[in-house]
Amino acid sequence: MTDIRQATRDLLTALKMGHRVTCIHYGCENFNDVTDRPVAVSAIAVSAITDPSGQTETEVFSIANSAPGDDPVDRERDMLRRFFVYAKARPDTFWVHWNMNNATYGFGPLGARYRFLMGEDSPSVFPSDRLYDLDSIVGAKYGDQFARHPKLRNLCSLNGYFMPSFKDGKEEARAFADGDFGLCERSVGEKVHLMARILTEFSSGKLLTANSVGMLPFADEHLDAVKVVLGLGARFRNIERELRFRREDRPTLAVNDEYDAQDLLRSLLAIFFEDVRPEDVAPIHAGASSRVDFILPNFELAIELKFARDSMTSKSLGEELVVDRERYAAKPGVRHLLCLVFDHDGKLRNPRGLEADISREASEAGFAVTVRIYDR
Repeated sequence: MTDIRQATRDLLTALKMGHRVTCIHYGCENFNDVTDRPVAVSAIAVSAITDPSGQTETEVFSIANSAPGDDPVDRERDMLRRFFVYAKARPDTFWVHWNMNNATYGFGPLGARYRFLMGEDSPSVFPSDRLYDLDSIVGAKYGDQFARHPKLRNLCSLNGYFMPSFKDGKEEARAFADGDFGLCERSVGEKVHLMARILTEFSSGKLLTANSVGMLPFADEHLDAVKVVLGLGARFRNIERELRFRREDRPTLAVNDEYDAQDLLRSLLAIFFEDVRPEDVAPIHAGASSRVDFILPNFELAIELKFARDSMTSKSLGEELVVDRERYAAKPGVRHLLCLVFDHDGKLRNPRGLEADISREASEAGFAVTVRIYDR
């Protein structure tokens, strides 16, 4: 799909209308070990979303559950035959995959392996206009850095998914080489089920990423919670300036330090969020405690304000946030730290690059850190 935004709209419409949407994933031997033939396939898993609520039906075609026999190649033929019979019987399917849009690991190698073993072309069951890359779809909405690499594993971890059988591609290839086809079957089956869950929560606005903690209802719309807070940060200085001008010199709030800024931000957050808990104290770390400026418990989000100072450098800011992450990651009910750094005097160099670097380095599996520097 070339137009990812249009593809996303088409896929979400298909889900809403109850059309057949099926996630697909497969495991195989190590590509680096094969030079003279298509790689052998250990298992192909499919998870059909049966209704808009996200109920799924998962089926795995694997060597482990093929017809009994001593020859793994015969068992692979049986597995491929059963899978393509399944796919051919469902021509109206919208196929959702994870990075299966390249020549090395994708739909092409499946067809090539079928041709190699069967001596004939595989049935044409994957029309290009019905293939949707879930990695690209999530990335188009939340940015390419929506999770650390490996993205699928870390995205699942951010959302708290249980994944005891999840193995990476190298582990699956090693299991294939050792003849542990059952491990391959369990891993691939779990991955495709997780993909279906990601898609369902993406469509409902509940998916958590390194850049998002879910959607909030506001004025009959649904807004991304992190984007709302970042937007308030972007307008913060304008609001601060407007507060200076009142009729007849009436008293007003002057933002002279971080405490004043916290009071103003708390008031702005209350416009959008029903539950804003200020002045929460994080656990002691390395002999010092730290105050989390605000907690939004409905979104498991902590918000901290920082003001650039003469002694703050790119390095010191990064070090502060790594320590902050350790403090807040240990705090129940917080899985995302959002740090707003006000640097209106331009003390920090290369703020855009610094945001990306620190966010990436401070984030870890299961806990995301988003940094935004307001330098103008």
